[in-house]
Amino acid sequence: MTTPPRRSTNYHPACEAAVNHQIHLELYVIYVYKSMASYFEKNMSLKYVGQFLLRQSALLKEHVEGLIRLQNQRSGQNRQYDGNINRPDYNYWDSSLKAMEHALNLAINVNQNLLSIRQLAVDKKDARLADFLEDSTLQSQVKSIEELRDHLSTFPMYPRNPEDSLTENLLDKLSLDDKKK
Repeated sequence: MTTPPRRSTNYHPACEAAVNHQIHLELYVIYVYKSMASYFEKNMSLKYVGQFLLRQSALLKEHVEGLIRLQNQRSGQNRQYDGNINRPDYNYWDSSLKAMEHALNLAINVNQNLLSIRQLAVDKKDARLADFLEDSTLQSQVKSIEELRDHLSTFPMYPRNPEDSLTENLLDKLSLDDKKK
């Protein structure tokens, strides 16, 4: 019989639980981004919106993998794999504008949660966790938020009916096409 891994003596249970919650949250956001990407690539032929959202999900996947490695190094319990990741609500992405707004709100939520965990780590005197979050996740999350905001800022430049398929295709091509970057 194997013995359970010992918890690091300086890894506060509240920090461990917060990291597990963050992993679960980011897995949900990855699911939403991939669902949106699939919708735009298949149903609306907005491939650049889909590709952008896939890149965002890949960045979050790196965050999650880093958080899981941290949990394993700290001998924390990874409790996020309980099968309770909620299915995305498809009503949010009936247009690329609504999808990008929802993606921005999710990214801001992820960032706010990361900031809360960092503050918890500071309060519990867990410099290792605070430094990890600052170095490995917060900077890239802020960059993702800025990128989403930049793309959303292009929407007012085009006709005000973002549900119009011609407008959607124009926005897709002009603002998210990788060849233009």
